[in-house]
Amino acid sequence: MDDESTILEVSPVGDIILVIGPSEKEQLRLRVSSTILRSASRVFDAMFSPPWVESSRTLSLELPKDIDLPEDDPEAMKAICYAIHHRPDMIPFVDVDGKQILQAARTIDKYDLGTAMQLVTDKWLRQQLPAKSVEDLLYMAAAAVVLKNYEAFSKLTWLVMITHEGSYLRFQNDDQLSELFPSGMFFLLSERTFLIRAHLSKALNEGGPSDSTCNCGNTLKKKIESVRDDYGVACNTNISILRALRGMVEVANAQDFFSYSHCPSGSRHSCYDIRYILRDWTESETSLCLRCLQKDSSMEKACKHKKKPRYRSHHELELLYLY
Repeated sequence: MDDESTILEVSPVGDIILVIGPSEKEQLRLRVSSTILRSASRVFDAMFSPPWVESSRTLSLELPKDIDLPEDDPEAMKAICYAIHHRPDMIPFVDVDGKQILQAARTIDKYDLGTAMQLVTDKWLRQQLPAKSVEDLLYMAAAAVVLKNYEAFSKLTWLVMITHEGSYLRFQNDDQLSELFPSGMFFLLSERTFLIRAHLSKALNEGGPSDSTCNCGNTLKKKIESVRDDYGVACNTNISILRALRGMVEVANAQDFFSYSHCPSGSRHSCYDIRYILRDWTESETSLCLRCLQKDSSMEKACKHKKKPRYRSHHELELLYLY
């Protein structure tokens, strides 16, 4: 492992070599600049300053000093070093899964690199969200807990609620998630998921024609019944809320056709627009607040941070299931 060819030069003028990973496995050797590491992290600043052993001799470009980091993850540290050395072209952003992001977040927290890595972690927690599995989203939410990224935590947990199918029980035995998530987290996810389903069911129940004196609303009634049968919004937990929204879009389209169509009997068509009924299940109203959860899970319901409900436009509703 001492062969120069095995050293990955993150910085060609680096004066230290980070030897990452346990000695019994293949280790990663990164040539980096101690000056850049010290400016990015108070932990590294202390490591490379007296009286720590890492600073026992003067660092030099000609003879870079080995620094052993046997407990750290090689891939996570490699991405971090590229980031703080201003090498964005070498940072993995595509095909990074939730566990990898969580591992990087733990390393960032360990070395107090949150500020230096903020732009990168923000991108990690937002990239390719529609393509992520529920498991990935949960690990990314756990990374948001580690990084204290409150906005990302709310966004990710809301996406979990609307994309998950089935029960949350299988995630409760995950050691990493159990360690990082606040107490009662999965109970709240289940509760909020049910709340969203209840709002969707209410929208369907109240979205029919207001005027029953003509037969023009039969098409709308049939569409509502069809969506209720196909998606089982309220009780079928094996169909995600995101999939159920496709049916809601169909109902919204039927409502528009009904409202603007001419009635042969001269009646004025009207119905309670489901887009207005759905205002209360928007992300700002149903997402989880990390600040409240970390303080006391019982206080989360009383959180005053939520924005006022706003009217959801037809275009927004139509695009929600593609989010």
